Amino acid sequence: MHPTLKKVFDDSLSAFSSERSYSVLLEAKQSYFEQTGQVLEEDDDYEARMSSFNFWYLLEFRHPSWLGTAMEQFIEDQNLEEQLITAIKSIRHSLFEYTGKNIRRHDVLLDVLHDQKVVLSKEYEAPSLVKKDLFLARVVSFEGQNYLLDGLRFLPSEVKSLLAKQAKRVRKSELPDQEPEFLRQVEFLKTKWMRYGHLNAKSIFDFASFGAKAP
Repeated sequence: MHPTLKKVFDDSLSAFSSERSYSVLLEAKQSYFEQTGQVLEEDDDYEARMSSFNFWYLLEFRHPSWLGTAMEQFIEDQNLEEQLITAIKSIRHSLFEYTGKNIRRHDVLLDVLHDQKVVLSKEYEAPSLVKKDLFLARVVSFEGQNYLLDGLRFLPSEVKSLLAKQAKRVRKSELPDQEPEFLRQVEFLKTKWMRYGHLNAKSIFDFASFGAKAP
């Protein structure tokens, strides 16, 4: 991630995990992991899941006592530069597939949920990816370049067609709440698959109950 953006996220997280906001942070954490499956410190993707939670907490979570999200309040309080505000508003949470490098040696992603190509910047090292990797992630655009944020959640390749089909349904629905709900359900199903790894992934990634609250 670009260091300028990293500082904004570090500073905003520090501000909204201070003693004054700690009880809200705990409430948000409980809500998030109820929706996406409980996290264990011994999990291989523990750090990625905590990073994903941090971004969700800053960018999406809304507490009744807040005027907007944590990041919206931070932007107002800190009077950030317009280019930083534009970058933060550009953040896209989605389901991605790594398609390899283009002729200029840039890493290229397919945003499966929005059916769009994303070319990543070479300026800062991206996570190590293998062609056809499928994962949940957030991408930010800053100064004309795209960067992956921390918190990638890799998914089993054998469910690619199931995910692509459901993503297409969500995209065509054009309902604003469907996208975040879909992404949280995919996270939940990934957690379930990790806990029941002896089962076939296709039997777990079942979207028949999409829209119901995750247990």
